[in-house]
Amino acid sequence: MAADGRVDAPAPTGGTGNNWLWLNLFRSFQVALDPRKLLAAALGILVMSLGWHLLSRAFNYDKPKKGDDWYSNATLTKRGFTPPTGEDPEKFLNAEGERQFQRDYARWKVMDDLAGPDGKLRTLPWNEFRGKNPYLFASDLSSTPSATWGGQILTYLSEQIPVLTEPLQKLLLPVLKLTDPNASTWTRIYLILCLAWSVVTWAFFGGVITRLAAVQFNGKERTTLTQAVRFVTSRYVSYVLSPTVPLAVVALIVLVMAVYGLFALIPFVGDVLLYGLLFPLIVLGGVAIAVVLLGLVGYPLMYTTISVEGSDTFDAISRSYNYVFQAPWHFLWYWFVSLVYGAAVSFLVIAIGCVMVGLGKGAVSIPASAFAESRKPDFLFVYAPESLGWKELLLRGTPIEVKYARSKLTEDEIRAAEEKAKASNTFTDLPPTGYQPARPAQAEAYMKEMTALNYAGAGLTWFWLTLIFLLMIGFTYSFFWTAATMIYLLMRKKVDEVEIDEVYIEEVPPTPPTPPATTDATPAAPTGGTSLPVVPPPPVAPPPPVPAETTTTATTPTPPPPPAAAG
Repeated sequence: MAADGRVDAPAPTGGTGNNWLWLNLFRSFQVALDPRKLLAAALGILVMSLGWHLLSRAFNYDKPKKGDDWYSNATLTKRGFTPPTGEDPEKFLNAEGERQFQRDYARWKVMDDLAGPDGKLRTLPWNEFRGKNPYLFASDLSSTPSATWGGQILTYLSEQIPVLTEPLQKLLLPVLKLTDPNASTWTRIYLILCLAWSVVTWAFFGGVITRLAAVQFNGKERTTLTQAVRFVTSRYVSYVLSPTVPLAVVALIVLVMAVYGLFALIPFVGDVLLYGLLFPLIVLGGVAIAVVLLGLVGYPLMYTTISVEGSDTFDAISRSYNYVFQAPWHFLWYWFVSLVYGAAVSFLVIAIGCVMVGLGKGAVSIPASAFAESRKPDFLFVYAPESLGWKELLLRGTPIEVKYARSKLTEDEIRAAEEKAKASNTFTDLPPTGYQPARPAQAEAYMKEMTALNYAGAGLTWFWLTLIFLLMIGFTYSFFWTAATMIYLLMRKKVDEVEIDEVYIEEVPPTPPTPPATTDATPAAPTGGTSLPVVPPPPVAPPPPVPAETTTTATTPTPPPPPAAAG
């Protein structure tokens, strides 16, 4: 029973047998809508994105150009590049400059994709591309033949399901990019720092969400946000180390193999012995790395283990890897159901948010449309979040309407553009990617007429829209961690035969009773600090002596004789 006297119903089994326990996954929607989880998720998204944005700005560098002095023949000669005997020096140096430019450009491209102005790790959450706006999708769907609806809905879901896996993507993307052969040492340092920031951020916020969800799934106890924060804070090191230890193991294996490759540079020793005869050792190293990384798909279960069991890092790692490898098909099935269901409910939540904002905009625009066309509040949304098509939705039909444009150039087209740029020694930029004005001339004229008050109103509107947007996107993160909690409970039931409603609940020590007030005149000794000497009370003066009583002899009177009887 909770402190407020309420008792929740026990968790449903979803059927008469264990085969139907997966239906409990559909409870995740209601649990994920908890405002406390939405707030924790929104703060987690904001903290992680701001940290990545600052790191990206610090590590990003300018794109190399063929005209740079670094690739000139004179610089190459100073750096010790000399042509072999009998080869034309000019031809050799030109070829070497081209080779170095292509190598440096490939390295820069890896960094630019991550930390550039439109990089995956630099783009702030309210400008990140997450597919088509659900309201616009439904509106466009209704105007097309119904025979095409099935394909369009499947396409939309295929775009939205990856959005739900953002927490897992954000962890694995730096890990996968670390293995990119074109990544430079500078890029790898940047990726390690981004990965570390992601882990320390979601170790806290993910822990809070999973703890709240675990107690709520228990159905018998309740916890407050403060209690969940206190629970995670006391185990924060375990939360951080859970995904860090497997990554450290991967780094150690890579380091050992790198040292192995260093010795393999020795002629004959490397060619015949280390690379030839002992090649199976290289394969074993690759297998070890693959197994550890494959087990990391169960990374969300690490946080849920600690939140459900109140345990430590070792238990979190062992359970997550054990559940993934011992019941992989159940694990994949649970995640498949959760992601498909999550895409549907996310569509609902985001669509409702878009409708609310859109209806509000339409309602306040009625007076301006009727009496003062120039005062229509379109300017309020010039800074609206671009993600999920919010900006496109809120500016639709206005002079500053925008459309999303994405570059369609292939690698061959990029190479052709490079060849055309050789004459000017500059590298051709890709076409702009993102939201562009649908009518540039009208948009430019409209923006010139905006006053300082218009910009102030647009800035304040941006703040509120961004807050609402973060809470909406926070639902996808809240659902992810909530579903991960239920998946852990189901996997534990499958592997360890533990009921899904068993959750570790901390014992709250009872409050000691307040001692009754004492009536003794002697003051109590103070507690804590330096003890002060107790001054005894002054002696009480003895009472005055009672004078001795005078003894008086009382004479007992003799009763009179009885009267004589009459004769």
